Amino acid sequence: MAETEVICANRECRIAQGGECIEGHDDLAKCPHYGKEPEELDEEQNDDGRIPVDTFDGVHLPDALPLESGRADRVLATLPARVIGMIGVHDSGKTSVIAGLFDLFQLGPISGVSFAGSSTLHGFEIICHDARVASERDEPHSERTKRGEVRFYHIDVLREGALQSLLIADRSGEEYEEVSDLAANATAMFELRRADVITVLVDGRRLSSPSDRADVMGAIPLIIQGMVENGAFARKPSLAIILTKGDAVQASPRKDRVEQDFRSIADGIKDAFADHFGDFNFFVTSASPKDTNVVRGSGLAEMLDFWLKPSVEPQGVRRRYSSGRVFDGLTPGEEDLG
Repeated sequence: MAETEVICANRECRIAQGGECIEGHDDLAKCPHYGKEPEELDEEQNDDGRIPVDTFDGVHLPDALPLESGRADRVLATLPARVIGMIGVHDSGKTSVIAGLFDLFQLGPISGVSFAGSSTLHGFEIICHDARVASERDEPHSERTKRGEVRFYHIDVLREGALQSLLIADRSGEEYEEVSDLAANATAMFELRRADVITVLVDGRRLSSPSDRADVMGAIPLIIQGMVENGAFARKPSLAIILTKGDAVQASPRKDRVEQDFRSIADGIKDAFADHFGDFNFFVTSASPKDTNVVRGSGLAEMLDFWLKPSVEPQGVRRRYSSGRVFDGLTPGEEDLG
């Protein structure tokens, strides 16, 4: 004989799991709920049948986290804007540079550039926290950028009476490292094709290490080559090459060699890829120094000035279409009609 399914309309009753009737009936036939299907709850009701009341009486604000591409597009449509593409391998200092620039604005204008607002304040505060005294860390620390879709940090600035937006793209360093292995991995990096300034980060601490030096010097040109092969710099953006963690370089017994290596990397990139970029410059920064004797944010003012500098207008190139036919090789001639 098939067993009869034990059901109860009271959702809190556990008679079906071999318990006792929650109403206290020894004779289940006397229970008004036993043997009946539970009623469907209205989506707006709790389990007790009551409709939840929204007691929040404040103002709902945007989350102010880094922007996904759709929200970044809306910023571009609001004010004149500069898009900054950041290229750097894991732990090269991308997050520290972004956080250091925001923290520098807390002290006042930077070289005549004033902070005028941001739609990503919460995002900035998150990445800045671990580098501040309030974090109670022994030394400054920056959270790693998570793998996945690129996000944008937004700052509005006032310069010479004109408002302008900065959108700083932030993508995981591991994704850039993969470009050096396979150029096709750069295809999805749309932020670089839109960028007004490409900022390449060279890790000063690793460049100071004899065991990491060769890897650092070899990886950066390979990454840029992969980007070039995928047409990432068709707009001929400006190029800034930054030696990060300048405090580690200054403390290194190999300081002179590191500075020479950095100049070699910068000159090599400039010579090899000059046709793909407009203006060019290089900087040494200490965005979040671990040495308290080093000025926090050193080099960032010069970097910001370069970011805001109008791009060189790309020169047009006239190209002749050819289908491969002999006819396409003919050129108009002039005939002397006497």
